[in-house]
Amino acid sequence: MTNRFISNFLLIFLFLFIIITDGISVNKGFIGSQQLYYGAAYYPEVWPESEIDKDIQLMKELNMNVMRIGEFAWSRMEPQEGKYDFSWLHRVIEKLHANGIDVILGTPTATPPIWLAEKHPEMFKLTENGQRLTHGARRNCSYTSKVYREYSRKICERMAQEFGNKPGVIGWQTDNEFGLSPDFSKETQKHWISWLKQRYKTIQNLNQLWCTDLWSQTYQKFEQIPMPVSYIWHHPSLRLAWTRFTNDMIVEYQDIQLQAIRKYSKLPITHDGMPGQAVDYEKLFKNLDFAAINNYHSFEAYDLIQSNYDRLRGQGLGFHWLFETAPNYSGGGNKGNIWYLHQLPGSMRAALWMNYASGAQGAMFWLWRQHRAGQEMPHGSVLSAWGAKTANFDELKQLGSELHKTSDFMMQHPVPKAKIGIMYSHDADNGLRIEEYANGIKYYNDWTYRFYRALADAYLFRDVLYPSANIDDYKMLFIPLLPNVSSELIDKLEKWVKAGGTLVLGPMTAYRNEEWAQHTDAFMGKIESWSGIRTESLIPIGTQRRPAEIPFLLQFQPDLMIPQSEAGLWSLSLVSSTGKSLATYNGGIHNGKNAIVENKVGNGKVLVLGTDPGKVALKKILLATAKNAGIEPMAEGDEQVVIVPRGNNAVAIVNISKNTRNLRLNSSVQKFQNILNDSVITSNRLELKPYQVLVLKAL
Repeated sequence: MTNRFISNFLLIFLFLFIIITDGISVNKGFIGSQQLYYGAAYYPEVWPESEIDKDIQLMKELNMNVMRIGEFAWSRMEPQEGKYDFSWLHRVIEKLHANGIDVILGTPTATPPIWLAEKHPEMFKLTENGQRLTHGARRNCSYTSKVYREYSRKICERMAQEFGNKPGVIGWQTDNEFGLSPDFSKETQKHWISWLKQRYKTIQNLNQLWCTDLWSQTYQKFEQIPMPVSYIWHHPSLRLAWTRFTNDMIVEYQDIQLQAIRKYSKLPITHDGMPGQAVDYEKLFKNLDFAAINNYHSFEAYDLIQSNYDRLRGQGLGFHWLFETAPNYSGGGNKGNIWYLHQLPGSMRAALWMNYASGAQGAMFWLWRQHRAGQEMPHGSVLSAWGAKTANFDELKQLGSELHKTSDFMMQHPVPKAKIGIMYSHDADNGLRIEEYANGIKYYNDWTYRFYRALADAYLFRDVLYPSANIDDYKMLFIPLLPNVSSELIDKLEKWVKAGGTLVLGPMTAYRNEEWAQHTDAFMGKIESWSGIRTESLIPIGTQRRPAEIPFLLQFQPDLMIPQSEAGLWSLSLVSSTGKSLATYNGGIHNGKNAIVENKVGNGKVLVLGTDPGKVALKKILLATAKNAGIEPMAEGDEQVVIVPRGNNAVAIVNISKNTRNLRLNSSVQKFQNILNDSVITSNRLELKPYQVLVLKAL
């Protein structure tokens, strides 16, 4: 055998090895098979096994190909300590797999069995009032409990041994909807003190950073620092540190599950997060393999929900998943309320298409069959408790058929990376829950409706980024409502702007340091030294002006062609010796002062919004700023349409409004095939019926 032959043989072998092993690797962009997935949360543990075959036939009728199983079934998996029974779960998975339906397994750690509760009642959370929670609900246990952590590790490890390589299982979900509900036990206190010591090193450093001389709050040792409670007006730095600590304990607890699963399984792992959460998903998803969320849509709030899919995509973990959404209506809670009604025909289908259009691989309803007893019985489902089809079963069937038809196309035409990024921060959310400054502010809603929607309704394609994201490949960044910008991010932004980036900063950004304290050198700290834009003074306005108050009106530079608007949230008076004023205040204590200023910095530009100018004005400012950065909008026309570019000049479009919408696509392509119905569109001017969906391939 010649050396060249041996070399070629080894190259071929290596190539084949990569192809074969890629099937079990994580982070390859999609999970399971290269197809779109559509399914539901399935709880076979509460139904006779004789029902499974009937369920499968109806799943196939809907073109469903994935089920999410196991997340609350610990007592069925381990009915007695150390005695496991997975036989029933094996049979369910095998039947589903034989019918072309894959499974995502949830770890059941949110609901420990009664034998464990009786043996270790100390693992349950202790409230700030000294009340110990007990068995009977979910997520009642303390994430810091050594006992709870160990038993969680054991059940996860045993599940991974059983199902880590089982045909039909394509992924894992940790626990269920982690919540930021703290524990006040002595065990948690020990973790808290240790966390403080690790972060601040010395008590003198903590005292200096928090300025504890104020109100005589100085500490002599870490052990004196309390776990903050709601009935005491605690120091804001202490309260924010406590939320960060609680988040870190959730991450530690999840990491125990990840290590246990990865010991025996190479399948990708995620968690089912919730929008608007205080849980810091920037931290929680760092060690996960793909991104997922639970969105309970209401047709009145599709414009709020849209940002979540851009956020999932911005995490850079490949195709994302929608793990829970109501197939028709949502309900439950301790009062059995009904929420999020899908009252309009076609609206639910449009909601799920918004998810797939934005870069999802899968979506699953909660739940497959309505609970026959227990909590959350009022919740909507695909089947009723008595086995009847839901009222909108035909709409679900249409959706399944469309997903089946477009699966190959959508998977082969992924969403490209955007040129614009807008930042979202759970840490900022937690800070603003402690200190509003602008009265009435609610981070998730205000961030979305005041700022995100200005970008989305201008049809400027964007990714939603966390502050730790790599920003190198973006041409424009928009950072509103981020009070506490880290030193690391400030340095990263300076380098990026000077290299040519366009930064839109504010409002309500960079006025707090990492400990939620004020800068003492300048209002926005170091940013003011390199941006060339300084703050003279601040007047808070709030989310709503009282009738007796004088409005702060905004007068824009004539070339922007923006009508006069009213300032919102707060008012900064800005100055710059080299910058250009884009808007000044007309009326109020800042009359005649600069409200919006832009300045060239190196090869780039910084634009500081000293106030919220309102959506109409902000849209025009962002469009003009993007144009100067070489970025064009995807379309022009009516608002509330989801437009997402896909590879090779393809585009997915979803009207998320109950009204007809008219658009003109900014595309050189004039002829498209709508692959949903194989029709041909010969114009870039579109009239979209309520909740209409288009998946367009360039011809």
